[in-house]
Amino acid sequence: MNYLPMSFAAAALLIAGCASQPEESLKFPAPKVSLTIQEAGKSVSLRQGEYAMISLKENASTGYSWYFHLDNGQKGPQPKNGQAVELAGERVVPPANPIPGAPGVREVMVKAVSPGTVYVVGKCIRPWEQNPKPVQTIRYRFEVTR
Repeated sequence: MNYLPMSFAAAALLIAGCASQPEESLKFPAPKVSLTIQEAGKSVSLRQGEYAMISLKENASTGYSWYFHLDNGQKGPQPKNGQAVELAGERVVPPANPIPGAPGVREVMVKAVSPGTVYVVGKCIRPWEQNPKPVQTIRYRFEVTR
């Protein structure tokens, strides 16, 4: 498969296409902390039962969407829900001005369930591509206490 070089403008549009989008009808509890792309790479402290909300822009018209998973920071099998945190739900909030190409926001709710540390990793990909390469990857480190 041949790939054509991508212009800086085209690359910027692709990256701008990712940020987030979930099911608009879901109701989430009030989060203790709200996180955006600016907080990526930082540690977040929560107590059991508390929630954090990750809100990232994404533009479905580009084909790129955010997908999240848990990562224990070690090689080998990665954790599923039921570890220090669980991915409690996500939704996409459409743009306030629904013109074609306007980005929405993906909101992902993270619930602290047991003491420990785990990373929540988001990758902005086109899910239908074979072995998709993320245009952007973010990580948040969650530390949960009693």
